[in-house]
Amino acid sequence: MKILYLITKSELGGAQSHLYELCNYFNKENEVVVMSCPGGWLEEECNKMGVKFISGNYFTNSLSLVKLLKALKEIKKVIKKEKPDIMHCHSSAAGFFGRLAVKNRIPTLYTAHGWGFNIGVPFFQKWVAIFLEKLVSKYCEKIICVSGFVKKLGLKYKIAESKKFEVIYNGVEIESKVHKLKNDNKIKIIFVGRLAEPKDPLVLLKAYQKLDDELKAKAEIFIVGDGPKKGELELYLEQNELKGVRLSGGLPRGQVFDIMRESDLFVLISKYEGLPISILEAMSVGLPIVSSDVGGVKEIVDNEVNGFLLGDNDIEELKNKLEKLIKNKDLREKMGRASREKVLEKFSLDKMLKETNNLYKKVLEK
Repeated sequence: MKILYLITKSELGGAQSHLYELCNYFNKENEVVVMSCPGGWLEEECNKMGVKFISGNYFTNSLSLVKLLKALKEIKKVIKKEKPDIMHCHSSAAGFFGRLAVKNRIPTLYTAHGWGFNIGVPFFQKWVAIFLEKLVSKYCEKIICVSGFVKKLGLKYKIAESKKFEVIYNGVEIESKVHKLKNDNKIKIIFVGRLAEPKDPLVLLKAYQKLDDELKAKAEIFIVGDGPKKGELELYLEQNELKGVRLSGGLPRGQVFDIMRESDLFVLISKYEGLPISILEAMSVGLPIVSSDVGGVKEIVDNEVNGFLLGDNDIEELKNKLEKLIKNKDLREKMGRASREKVLEKFSLDKMLKETNNLYKKVLEK
């Protein structure tokens, strides 16, 4: 089987991490080709795995008609040359380009990691995204949803009939090394994510700032990731003279896991999501979670069981949850164990890969 994967950007992110795992798995017994914007983390990983990477020089989230036409031409050229048996698109723009270019002339799948019309998206962007998704939904065999929430939203806006949707939850490798019990009194809080919309790490800094001096001295924050919001975080830290916060920038995945295992608590503040892989990764090493109650997050975080869910990204509410967890080691450990148990039960990488493989076979047998 020859698989062509399309994704808009190759920079490190949740969708790219998901695609990396698919490539790593399917490349062992199949031929895999990835087409994406050049120059990012995913391209580097493809080169290491021996996966053919093709530059999508006109892949963009822009509404430029010229770039759209050039992207369609590029994809058609790749299809003609590579002759894949199946095409699997990831991310909204690549999903639109790919389906419009191929029109299901070869079996096509599209994974919705989070719709372009997600809750919290600006009004104009939302309705443009709904129109475009409806336009191309007929040009694929199945739409894979990474959470029940994603499917529910697709059905709400009548993107396609129910039978076209398939829920395959994001999965992560179950880490053999888990969170380390530490003897020191410093509580390490970690935030992992691209510092761009829809992530909102500034809310975490503002909540940390509200903690009393004694708790601030007991806790430290590591923000892992890079992006356009980094400048506003640096400015806030400087203006408020916050000493217990470290902006580490983007780091290799192995190093991120090392930091997670040395942490006590994972926080993700976001305006909208599909099913964040970063939360699943934190759960796999046994961390309690504090997250915005958006998208499919409530499908992985049980409020007051393996973490806390926040309504409306309220700063005071986040401050109270941080305070509770910083003070209570037993609660942190109890929630952390519940996190790991839930990943083992429902969100393993092996489960996700097997379900995807079964769907490929099903589509090709039609």
